[in-house]
Formats: sequence, structure tokens, C-alpha cells
Amino acid sequence: MKGIGKALARTPFAVTSKIGMSKKSVDAEFEDYHRHFTSLESAAEKLTKDTKAFSDAVASLFTSGAGFAEHFAVIFQPIQGEYDLIGKHPEADHTIRNVTKYENTMQEMQGLIGPELELIESRIGGPAKEFQSVLKLIRKSITKREHKLTDYDRFNSSLTKLRDKKDKTLSDEKNLFKLEQDFEIATNEYEYINNALKQDLPRFMMLSTQFIDPLFNSFFYMQLNIFYLIMEKMNSFADESKFDIANVPGGQIAQEYEEKRTDAWSVIENLGIIKRIVSHSTIFTHELCSSSSIGASTTCSAGSSKPRTPSAVPPPSRSVSGSSIGYKKAPPPPTSSSQAAAPPPYSASYSANASTSAAATKRAPPPPPPLKPKPKPTPQITYVVALYDFAAQTDGDLSFNAGDRIELVEKTQSAEDWWTGRLNGAQGVFPGNYVQET
Repeated sequence: MKGIGKALARTPFAVTSKIGMSKKSVDAEFEDYHRHFTSLESAAEKLTKDTKAFSDAVASLFTSGAGFAEHFAVIFQPIQGEYDLIGKHPEADHTIRNVTKYENTMQEMQGLIGPELELIESRIGGPAKEFQSVLKLIRKSITKREHKLTDYDRFNSSLTKLRDKKDKTLSDEKNLFKLEQDFEIATNEYEYINNALKQDLPRFMMLSTQFIDPLFNSFFYMQLNIFYLIMEKMNSFADESKFDIANVPGGQIAQEYEEKRTDAWSVIENLGIIKRIVSHSTIFTHELCSSSSIGASTTCSAGSSKPRTPSAVPPPSRSVSGSSIGYKKAPPPPTSSSQAAAPPPYSASYSANASTSAAATKRAPPPPPPLKPKPKPTPQITYVVALYDFAAQTDGDLSFNAGDRIELVEKTQSAEDWWTGRLNGAQGVFPGNYVQET
């Protein structure tokens, strides 16, 4: 609670100092140290992130390489012992015989890189995180120094204003004494932490340089070790498998690849197993529908994957007359028995068609009489009582005397408007503030 109270007390001065209404003290020497410290914080954070990103990228590199070698071996050994790739394609003999060696080499590299990455985490990532924790402690001291500077400035401002006041009261004298004490305490606390930071920040930056220098050297040699591991293993594989590892430009590699690929891809695209297989029943249904008449279209549509609903209306048929092309509306679909409307309870045609029934000779009941309309409720009549006498000034005004009971015909929300009323058979307008509602 004490910290919250101090924060609330500092807030008004902090706001006014930011908008330029209050004066804020500035120490040029400390501000220079503070800029360098902020840059150091940013560099330490980037070092930690980049170290983690480098380790993840190297692990992903060897994991992807091992997976690539594994899948490559599976492609060149589709069915072991049942399909002779070398006999069918003798030009690929060298590659087929070395895919397993390549897979073993990549898996071995993946296993050897694990300790190197752990070494980077322990020798680079760990010390960098410890360095960041030290920077956070120093940042707390800098924040505390900012709070003490705010206390120093606000007490100094209040004390200066009170001293410059000409006519001081007894209360002002008491406040002046208290402000002098508070200002003295704030001055001592601010100068103590400000001088300590100005003295220790240069020493810390010099020591941090000595701390970062071995991290840089270690990281460099660890990266070099990883690259040397890749080169050693790949050179060893190339020597065992008789691969030419001379410096060859990328354009030449691409050209040789296109020459060796021949027309394999076009042959693969023309294989029957990669084309879409259509069942014989679907082909038979399609031929039947195309050769059937229009009346059998319902049967063909019933066998399709998306049957039409009974209520769907067929598209309009096209008719050709002379040289012009027009459209005529197709007849509506037949209504099923389940959708037919029920007959009315009584009709002459229905009685004539039911001559075979014994109930046809009976007399039909008379229709019910029409319902009488309900009487409309009469509106309630409202009356007002005149408070003053009012004489008509123009045509359309309603004259009355104080105490008259006037029937109210129309009124507004305000009594300052003209209302409409009726008295003794005469109707007219009158001021609303001359009457009172009963």
C-alpha cells in the first residue's frame, strides 16, 4: 500500500513534466550512460534469441537430411528382391548401390550433432541468460533512480512556489517547514542513487565486454566444428562411393540433371494406374441415360449421385421456329398423390360423384350465420377545469370563464401550447396553462 501511495503522489507531476508544464532535472552524464546501457540490453536479448534460432536451425538441418536420405532409399528399393532396378536401369547402378550408405551417413551425422548443440546451449545460451538477469537488476535500480528524481523535482517545485508567495498564512508557514524537510530527504536519496549509478555503470560496461568476448570466440569455434563435421562426413561418403566432388557450378548441375532424367516423367504421367478409374456401372448408366427418351429422364436422374427432388421443376426446353430461336415453358411436373390437397368439406360436384354412397341422399347442413362485429370501445372523455377567464381573440378560439368544465378534444405534451376543447356545443382552441386537468 505504501508503494501505491507513492505512485499516486508522483503521477500528477509525472504527467505535467511530460507535457512541459513542470520542469524536470536532467543529468547529462547519466543520460549518456543510460543510452549505452539500453543498447546493451537490446544486444543481449538478440544474442539469446539468435543462439536459440541457430541451434534450432542446425537441428532441423540434420533432421531433414536424415529424413531425405531415408525416403530416397525407400524410393530406390520399392520391393526388395522382386524388382530388379539395376537390371532394368543399369545406368542408375551407381546411385542404387549407394543410397543405403548415404542414409547411414546422414543418420550418423544427426547423432553426432546432438552433443555439439548441447554444448552451444550450455556455453553460450546459459551465460547469455545469466547476463540478462544481471541487466534486469540494474534496470530496477535505474527505475528507482527515476522515482527519486520525480520526488526531488516535485518537492523542489512545490517549495519554490511556496517561497515565492508574498502573503503567507500560518498554514503556509507550517507547510513550508514540512516541504523543506521532505525536499532535503528527497535530495539525499536522489543524489545517493544517482552518484552510485554514475560510478558503477562504466565499470559494469567494461566488465560486460570482457564477459562477451569469450562467448563470441566459443560460438565461432562451435560453428566451425559443425561445418567441419559436415565436410568430413560428406567427403568420406564421396570417397567411399566414388562421387566426384570437384567444384561444379549450379548451372552445370541442373543441365546434367535434365539430360539424365530423359522422358521418365512423361512415361509416369501416361501410366494407367495414376488415371481416374470409372466403374462399369457408372459408364453403363451414363450410356443408358443418353440413349433413352425424355420420359425416362426421371429414371436416369434417380441413379445419379445427386437425385432430383419430386418438386424440382425441369429446365425450359429450347424450340426452333424458322430462323429465330425461342424458349417455351416446360409443363409443370405431375403432382404426386401424397401432395394432393384434401377436398373441401362440402361441394356439389363432390356430392354428384359420390352417387354410390348412401350418404349422398342426405341434406347438407346449412352454413353458420356470420359473426356479428364486436362493438368498438368508446373513447374515454377527458375534462379540464378553467383556472382563469379567457376571451376569444380570433376566430377559432374557445371562450370560457373560471370554473367552467371543458371537454378536452386534443392536447400536446406542453401546457404552454394551444389545446382544443369543446364547451356548450362550441369547439375551439385555448391556452393550456389556463386550465387544470381533473
